[in-house]
Amino acid sequence: MSSATEFMSGFTGSKVVSNTSANTGRWQGFVVNAEAVVSAMLDQDDNSLMTALGLSGVTLSAGTFISVPNGMAITSITLSSGSVVMYNV
Repeated sequence: MSSATEFMSGFTGSKVVSNTSANTGRWQGFVVNAEAVVSAMLDQDDNSLMTALGLSGVTLSAGTFISVPNGMAITSITLSSGSVVMYNV
């Protein structure tokens, strides 16, 4: 687990996602590169995060930052459109 400073500075590593496939990993959050629509997102227990994070039916503007609470992780994200940078836990 990284510290908040390491995470916010990007020292934990990152991955650009700009496809419409399910992308898997272990991430704390993401920043939107280009206007994006998230169609699915799962946590470490395979529960959907869409409703909890208010992402259902929402188009996210470039620059938007989304994170999950400390101790949680995003383990899968699928985009309908756009591009995001996922930040590792």
